[in-house]
Amino acid sequence: MSVDRRSGAARRPLVVGYYGMQNVGDNAFCVIVDWALARYWGTEAPTFAAPPLVDLPADRAGMSQALFESLDPVRRAGKLLNKASLLGGATMLLFGGGSVFRDMGPFSEKKVFAAWSRVSKRPIAAVGVSVGPFVSSAAQQRLAEVFRHVDYVGVRDTASVDRLRDIGYPGLVVPAGDLAGLLPEALGDVAPAPVPRVPGRARLGVTLLGSDTDLPEPEQRRREQALISGIRSFVDAEPVDVTIFVFNTHPVRGDVGPSERLRAALGGRCDVRTVTADDGVRAVWSEMRTCDIGLHMRMHGGIFSYVADVPFALVPYHRKCADFLDEIGQPANRRLPAQPEEPAEVHKVLANLLATGERPRLDLTEFAHRARLNFTRAPWAMSG
Repeated sequence: MSVDRRSGAARRPLVVGYYGMQNVGDNAFCVIVDWALARYWGTEAPTFAAPPLVDLPADRAGMSQALFESLDPVRRAGKLLNKASLLGGATMLLFGGGSVFRDMGPFSEKKVFAAWSRVSKRPIAAVGVSVGPFVSSAAQQRLAEVFRHVDYVGVRDTASVDRLRDIGYPGLVVPAGDLAGLLPEALGDVAPAPVPRVPGRARLGVTLLGSDTDLPEPEQRRREQALISGIRSFVDAEPVDVTIFVFNTHPVRGDVGPSERLRAALGGRCDVRTVTADDGVRAVWSEMRTCDIGLHMRMHGGIFSYVADVPFALVPYHRKCADFLDEIGQPANRRLPAQPEEPAEVHKVLANLLATGERPRLDLTEFAHRARLNFTRAPWAMSG
């Protein structure tokens, strides 16, 4: 990287990602990146290519929520034009967390970003991201071309390091960790939510998944039914209450439907609370800390449980979930298959969570350290 691409680059970054989809995990990336940029890079005024968020100052958001309400071509074009306009005042472009390098079509915004960097001589970087698994060879080739213009990548799993090597990435790559490892520090001292507790009763936190583009709809519903039936069986057998976390409330891609079906299935069996992405990252984190165990389809449901030191099981519906479980050393008796079919196996894993105190092998301090490396190993990190 040349000196002119470093000098002052971190002052006013435009931060992009899978934002605006009313997803707690991606909104958490915004909160963490906002905090970490100021702390580790001395950033003055980041702008997020996202609509206003409950947990961020209003001047951080550069887009309207209306642009994200549907996936029609007009809205997609509007989002691209909005992002292009934001590039004008940016000193760098930063991909802030998530699985943003799996797919790329011939008219992707990433082409615009690469062209902007080439013409303006301003850098592109990424922190806390996964690279791949690529959805097609065409997507891989397009992304390989974009990566020629990316100066720095902090990745959250070792598989991404291998994929970057395979496509001949020429820049600086740092094996780091998921940004959520910094969530407790970014949010500061957040007390657990004031949830009434009944002596002798545990609380189970659950996230389900409303959309899985890699699985046909009938198979998605069979998996959902196995999970719901397993949870209901567990609640019938044990003194357990449930908090349903709706991590994604987007009208097209969200989790509202399966969450409502779970709530209906548990009606009259236990106390049921519901917390949603619309309540904000801080509220979700506060509620997660009140849980004793967790069962999650959403990857960041599992990660929130992990950083809250709550024993959990995560359905590895996607390779990124399996990579995360491998990274932290999740105990074998907390593993579920990618496609649970029998409620009994769900019940058994939940019972093990409640009965045993075994924790993942990776210490939370190390998990936070790995997340921090995304920023402290970057060329723009402040000394000391």
